Amino acid sequence: MAAKFAYAQWPWGTTSKEAFIQSCKDLSDVGFEYFESVKTFINTFKDDMAEFKAITEEYNLRPISFYFHLTGDHETDIAELYDKIEFVAANNIKTITVQGVVKMEPATHEDLVYATKTILDYGKICKEYGVTPCVHPHRNTTIMYEPEIDFVMQNTDPAEIGFAPDTAHLVTGKCDPVVIFDRYKDRIQFTHLKDYTPKFSTGTWQDGVEVFTDFIELGNGIVDFPGVFKVLKEINYDGFLCLELDRTRFTNKESAIMNLDYMKKNW
Repeated sequence: MAAKFAYAQWPWGTTSKEAFIQSCKDLSDVGFEYFESVKTFINTFKDDMAEFKAITEEYNLRPISFYFHLTGDHETDIAELYDKIEFVAANNIKTITVQGVVKMEPATHEDLVYATKTILDYGKICKEYGVTPCVHPHRNTTIMYEPEIDFVMQNTDPAEIGFAPDTAHLVTGKCDPVVIFDRYKDRIQFTHLKDYTPKFSTGTWQDGVEVFTDFIELGNGIVDFPGVFKVLKEINYDGFLCLELDRTRFTNKESAIMNLDYMKKNW
């Protein structure tokens, strides 16, 4: 398969150059060549693109996506995209992931209309830069449960809006990842892989998004990865498989080693 393994850099930290350098060193040591980070990270290097590129080149790493979350205020959400899209495009990044607005209860119709409209607007803006926004279902947001995912996906243009499913977030949204992956397999342009166990619980906040301790290294939870991989292989998925872990019980580097080892044995 031509799919490529990437890793989520943001758990190392996103607001200091030192944290970024450490993440690059660790990921390079483990054997990764690609990484994703979050939109907040862009502020750290937005005025120093040359230094950012020098660091990534030193460690033979390439950014392949940035993660955006909607705030619920349309003016803010659009302004933030305009503020960061040039950095994204200048690094030859082709996709961004976009989650809904943080909300602890199921989305209302108005919530879904807002998410859909804003993501459609993202699509129009991103198209000018050769970038595709991908809908990213996420726990405790307005795009979490199956009907919410279906509403947004069915009311957006496949030519402009892709899909970036996350195995663990789908499970916590009471979805069957295999079913959702299969339903929207023709729109998958980016994928987050992490496992989930109900043994651990609770979330904390980092960079404006909730992070969870019940997500776990691949193969240690209840996610049906063989089923998910079967769907991806059926469509000859050749995008990025981004391994991610919000909070590790070990070190970020140790978890990266475990996750990569799982993929080498099971993909």
